[in-house]
Amino acid sequence: MNELKRFRTCEFPLVLALALTGCGGGGSAGSAAALTPHEQLAQLEATGVLPALDRGGSVAGIDANANGVRDDIERYIEKKYTVSAERAAAMQMARAHQQMLLVDKSNEIALDRVSGGSFRAIVCLGSTFAGPDASNSSLVRTEIRALTTNTKERLLAYLAYNKARSGSVSRLPEGETCE
Repeated sequence: MNELKRFRTCEFPLVLALALTGCGGGGSAGSAAALTPHEQLAQLEATGVLPALDRGGSVAGIDANANGVRDDIERYIEKKYTVSAERAAAMQMARAHQQMLLVDKSNEIALDRVSGGSFRAIVCLGSTFAGPDASNSSLVRTEIRALTTNTKERLLAYLAYNKARSGSVSRLPEGETCE
């Protein structure tokens, strides 16, 4: 049942987008009404089937209020998570993922700081989505990572962070981890 729920919330919109991209709309090849993949994606975003994400070339994206979370992801979190504790935990995880993209990959101290923030966010998610919702913390983390790494440049920055952290040892934080 959890796998079906996960499919519905995380993977179904992506599968739907890909299916629509693969379909020609049923019209003739020369039909002016046929939508391009870009137009189909824009339509899915406009109707709310998919979140409207910044797909620009900047790794950082737009963070007008300078809270460490891209504005498009912040809007998505505010819309999806109506319980304030869940929203705060999701924002903390989004901030941690954004820092992974932007940290200087050659600075070991900065990498350790970002890693610590990531572990605090993971533990916070686990404590916030406890009980029957415990499996949701993993889904939230996966979803936020997917939203954060939505372009080639961002995915490459995330992979570079993981490569820089490869072989490092960390420990889970103790005490209060939610910001």
